[in-house]
Amino acid sequence: MEILVVVVIAVVGGFIANKYMNRRSMTNGENNEQVLNDETVDNQAGSYEPANEEQNSEKNNVEDKVMEEKKGTRDLFLQTLTAIGCQYEIDEGEDGDIHFGYQGEYFVVRTSNSVRFVQIYDTHWGHIELYDIDEFARLKKAINESNIRNSVTTVYTIDEAGSIVNVHCKSVILFIQEIPNLADYLRLELSEYFRVHETINMEMAKQREAEVGRE
Repeated sequence: MEILVVVVIAVVGGFIANKYMNRRSMTNGENNEQVLNDETVDNQAGSYEPANEEQNSEKNNVEDKVMEEKKGTRDLFLQTLTAIGCQYEIDEGEDGDIHFGYQGEYFVVRTSNSVRFVQIYDTHWGHIELYDIDEFARLKKAINESNIRNSVTTVYTIDEAGSIVNVHCKSVILFIQEIPNLADYLRLELSEYFRVHETINMEMAKQREAEVGRE
């Protein structure tokens, strides 16, 4: 009987000891897991914070650079003239006319930093005698044809004192920082003036040839 009691006590004591050890093991596991989670959060925070600071710094630098490079229309146009190799002169006054030469042609520009457009003029590039009635008629027809076909507008003025009809061209274009490759953009617009010259001269020549054919 005493032996049986001892065995029961030993079994019960072993069961209790085993249960205690299991609970202790689970507690240690939970504590270790919490420590690992805390370390992971710390490591993640440590790894992302410098990256975020670097990204914010780069973003601020880009924004600052954009603000520094932002120019008014007039300043931007003068900068672009220099980029395409054009020397220029400026009339007196805050927004004096800008004079420059391009491929042998003489241009005048009016603009300011407070607007988003530039007005380009190519004045007195063509002349005919005022009292040459036939040639004057051809010129008017050629100008109408050119204005239909080209973006640059052509007009004529009459100098009665000099008995001369003068031919002029003009265009108005948007000129802002957001336009890609402003140098090529300006070259393309200036090339349109030479296209107009060619159009008018060719149209007048066609009219002369047609008149000869009718004789």
